[in-house]
Amino acid sequence: MGDQDRPSGRIVEQRLRNRAIEALETLVEGDEGVRTWGYGDYINEFFDTIDDESAWLWREWSTFTPSEVSALDDVQRALLDACAATPRISSDEEFIASGWPRRIKPLAAAALELMQSRGRFREDREEDAPSRTS
Repeated sequence: MGDQDRPSGRIVEQRLRNRAIEALETLVEGDEGVRTWGYGDYINEFFDTIDDESAWLWREWSTFTPSEVSALDDVQRALLDACAATPRISSDEEFIASGWPRRIKPLAAAALELMQSRGRFREDREEDAPSRTS
């Protein structure tokens, strides 16, 4: 793949913002999201986009507003707390019984509503503002 075929940094950020919306949609499903995806994927879909190891990086993306960053930070902290509190969980039902999906759900719903109110970016060209409704 030549340089001319690589998406710009802005397009990559636009795509990752859209993936964050999709991860929030899973978290908003709560217990059912865990049952559908498994607790590992339920958690890791979010961390695939909102990196838990480079916590500062995504906060600097121009595709997020400050209020979206704050809402995503709330979700990230809750997921990190859930991981710390349930290190020995071995099944989806154990994770559900821990109550964490129910605690995460309202935080994810608030972040999702905020992000969906702005919409999604196109993934094939740069945009200054989201042009697609969710």
